[in-house]
Amino acid sequence: MAQSADTNNRLVAGHVEIGKFSLYYETAGSGPALVFLHGLGGNHLSWWQQVPYFMRWYTCVTLDQRGFGLSPDPDGVFNQAHPADLARLLDHLKIDRAVLIGQSMGGWTIVGCALENRDRIAGMVMADTPGGIFTPEMKFAPGRPSVLHASPGIGMLPTYARDFYIRNRELAFLYDSLMILGARPPADATARLSATRYDLERAKARLTMPILCIAGEEDALIQPAMIEALAAWLPDGRFASVPHCGHSVYFEQAAVFNQLVRDFLIDIKYGR
Repeated sequence: MAQSADTNNRLVAGHVEIGKFSLYYETAGSGPALVFLHGLGGNHLSWWQQVPYFMRWYTCVTLDQRGFGLSPDPDGVFNQAHPADLARLLDHLKIDRAVLIGQSMGGWTIVGCALENRDRIAGMVMADTPGGIFTPEMKFAPGRPSVLHASPGIGMLPTYARDFYIRNRELAFLYDSLMILGARPPADATARLSATRYDLERAKARLTMPILCIAGEEDALIQPAMIEALAAWLPDGRFASVPHCGHSVYFEQAAVFNQLVRDFLIDIKYGR
């Protein structure tokens, strides 16, 4: 069978050199840019249920953040460099304006990038994440032990709903395998993330773009009430709660997640 000439079907991989660091990324599709930032246990493959869906309308960009997958972190700076790495990738791909989608740890990345480059960010999706924004009402316990170093049994991770393995053994096994394959953060990664807190006045003033905050109703790591409070605090925040989901709505209920994001994107104006 002849290969389709439709360039929308092309998957392009590359690296961005940033000093001694090499950032791995992939692009697929065409149109306005969507950039996906994975969580602490993920990598660029985490978005395998999103890219084939959204590439019909958008240029989808996935990446291995510094310290994950094919992007080893030679200097050990970890999340301190994630927002700047993202901005550098946007420059490299000549993306003037994008919507950023951040899961858990990825929320810190997109918020940090948007604070410094708000004119380039048309909107954001914050999935199961406070993104480093903590109001006095948002209770969060820093220093939670990282699940990456606990070696739980298959289907025992706290990053999805408690009965997810019973309902879908295949997906739970794939989730665990992807995490083992692509996650190599420092042992104190969770503590370093929770200690990164952005200035509230600056965030309120600069994060005025539409922001969709999604929470799984059974999230055991980030309380859904905290995400709802964040959405209410943001100048243009919207909140969506998804039942039968834990900390990984994009993976556990991909069709629901995709539709929520698709509906949100319809209202986004990419023009300045």
